[in-house]
Amino acid sequence: MDIARKKLDLMQRLMLIWDEAALNRVAKVIEKEAPEVGDEDDFTDEEIAELDRRRARHLSGESKSYTQKEAMRLAREGFKR
Repeated sequence: MDIARKKLDLMQRLMLIWDEAALNRVAKVIEKEAPEVGDEDDFTDEEIAELDRRRARHLSGESKSYTQKEAMRLAREGFKR
């Protein structure tokens, strides 16, 4: 069984566990094998501030939003303002 298939199988089986004690035991094993990732994936304060500014512009109507399909098309064509 390849690794992707094994991961999928394990996730499906995990979804079937409803006993809290059993989930805690599984969580302990997972934590030993794959400790939680630290802050490296978190945004910096500066990045969060920029996202907040962009969201405010979007909500006020100052900037245009795109559907996923439109965004993919623009990316493929080379977005031009």
